[in-house]
Amino acid sequence: MSVTASASAPVIGPRCFLCGGTDVQVKDRLTPRELELIWFHLGVKFSAAATAVFDGISALELQQCRACGFRFFHPSLPGNGAFYADLQRQYREYYPQTCPAFARTLAVARREKIREIMDLGCGAGYFLDAARTEGLTTHGLDLNPDAAADCCARGHAVQCCTAEAYAAGRPGRSFALVTAFEVMEHVPDPKAFFQEAAALVAPGGYLALAVPNDAGVHGWCSLEPHQWPPHHLTRWRAQDLRRLGELHGLETVSVEGDLLRGSALRFYLKLQRELEFVLGRRKSQPGSFGPQVLTFLYRALFLRHWVQKGISLHALYRKPS
Repeated sequence: MSVTASASAPVIGPRCFLCGGTDVQVKDRLTPRELELIWFHLGVKFSAAATAVFDGISALELQQCRACGFRFFHPSLPGNGAFYADLQRQYREYYPQTCPAFARTLAVARREKIREIMDLGCGAGYFLDAARTEGLTTHGLDLNPDAAADCCARGHAVQCCTAEAYAAGRPGRSFALVTAFEVMEHVPDPKAFFQEAAALVAPGGYLALAVPNDAGVHGWCSLEPHQWPPHHLTRWRAQDLRRLGELHGLETVSVEGDLLRGSALRFYLKLQRELEFVLGRRKSQPGSFGPQVLTFLYRALFLRHWVQKGISLHALYRKPS
């Protein structure tokens, strides 16, 4: 982050979370008021306690590292408890009950005959529920005490702490499969989170991650407020996930994207145009004709059967034995 320096000292700018580079460029900028407007367009209104994270902040900038291309936000402002409480109350399905990453990961567990898993940021525990139906012993971590308590009440071994704290309290404890679905984009230091997750993986075991796909529909709807702080702090592409594995000595087994559904394509293209209008970047109220035509052509060409530009990216890593 930028700091105030003396006349003779250099000013330190934002540093890339992935490669550490300081040669970055601003790709977009929103003020807290503009973020408030686009959240309100989606029917979400935050309390003063939730927006307190913006105190003293005039604008948030989407930065791109010129060296590695990774995109992140400056300043990096993670949401507080009030923010997530407001969001979960107004989004009934904030925690997804299922997603393609769940099915891919459980397929790995069956293939490798894995019997025990640890899910980081387990939330409401829907993946843990699915894993238990497969006969797996389930463990999880989440910083939301209510979510952790609910998971425990359903028979999952869930702790309310970070991966680092869990490992410190249980030296040598490891798992054949560690998962983190749609978590890493929320944390202020993704490399540290990845390292802590990898530390819980047993030798020869697997780490499975899912993050929003910035090279897919989320990149085409760059104003969607979920993709901005204090909700998401970083944006991820397949090459970024492979780089993470290389930096931490893990074998990248696969990086796959969700298939892009026509309904998602239409929704996000339309939403981007609407948000541009809300922010005054588009002069007239946008119609839906353009997104409808593109969606029709997309479906007519059967592109939905092979284009991996959907909601999420799923990465699978293996730890050397």
